[in-house]
Amino acid sequence: MEKKASRKNRVAYSSLLSLHTNMGDKDGVQRIWKKLKSCFCKMNDAEYMCTISSLVKLGDFEEAEKLYNEWESVSGSGDARVPNILLAAYINGGQMEIAENFYQRIVQKGISPCYTTWELLTWGYLKKQQMEKVLDCFKQAVGSVKKWNPNDRLVGEVFKKLEELGDTEGVEKLLVILRNAGHVSTKVYNSLLRAYAKAGKMPLLVAERMQKDNVPLDEETHELIKLTSQMCVSEVSSSL
Repeated sequence: MEKKASRKNRVAYSSLLSLHTNMGDKDGVQRIWKKLKSCFCKMNDAEYMCTISSLVKLGDFEEAEKLYNEWESVSGSGDARVPNILLAAYINGGQMEIAENFYQRIVQKGISPCYTTWELLTWGYLKKQQMEKVLDCFKQAVGSVKKWNPNDRLVGEVFKKLEELGDTEGVEKLLVILRNAGHVSTKVYNSLLRAYAKAGKMPLLVAERMQKDNVPLDEETHELIKLTSQMCVSEVSSSL
């Protein structure tokens, strides 16, 4: 296959990079990248993304970072997908401080964060239980796209952590974000009620809010409303 890679068949190089990555062949990846650069004057973003991703998968962060620095110096595209590869690697590796600094660098270089950038940061802060930052990044993520396709896993994990913490202010903020995005549901309201139950507080006007949002009450909703109605009244919610 390597013989087929030429000036006339440029796309073959990306396939070769993926092949050597799957084989765990770091030297092969480096060799193909050097051959690619020797054949063409300028690499495109897709080729940088493919190679940086390959190096990250092979655990060679030093070379991946060097290649990113090169891309940053020669490309003017501002494509956030390229830095997102390293951002994801830092976050998945539990290096949130490095991820935060890298994010600041992205912004300073004039690269606009995209939905994936904000979603990655949301996951990162969630692991650290920094819920105020979680909600801020999640709000930015939802607001960065014209139409948001819900990430049920992410929403579920954020609610789960807020429930565990009994963070009633946090669940109310999350409810507002989801309502503004047009994605409130019985499940969402039940999560809110469970957080109030965990905190030993009674939420205000839940049934009325659900009616206003055209969200039906199920058996669990009724049970949770009955449970929390015996608790102390919470402060008036900013989402009412």
